[in-house]
Amino acid sequence: MATTRKFNTTVKIGGKTYAPGEDVPVSKNGLSEADADNLESVFGKWRKEADTAVDKRITALTEERDALADRVAALTKERDALAAKTDGGEDLAELTEKLEAVTEERDQLSEDNATLADELKKLQAAADDDTAKDKT
Repeated sequence: MATTRKFNTTVKIGGKTYAPGEDVPVSKNGLSEADADNLESVFGKWRKEADTAVDKRITALTEERDALADRVAALTKERDALAAKTDGGEDLAELTEKLEAVTEERDQLSEDNATLADELKKLQAAADDDTAKDKT
């Protein structure tokens, strides 16, 4: 049985005050074992001061995690709003199909236009030859 214990809180016994981390007597003239156990259950077991750096790091990481969770929630909400605008993508698929059809038609018309331009040049050349033959 330990004759002293350390606590995470200030302990006052009679006229004497013990700061957090100081040895507090656990005996007939000090705290009883039950009182000491009660203080530990309420305030936690004593940890060395070196652990406070770890506690600060854990607190900082917890805050960072919470901030990132909030950001993820905001981005998820934004993504859902954008997804709702596409109505499940059905309209998008339909529009893509129409675009492909119009693109195909445009390409065919472009080919036909080039063919007609070639034929027009041939006809103009033939007409120029006929005009040149008539003059002679």
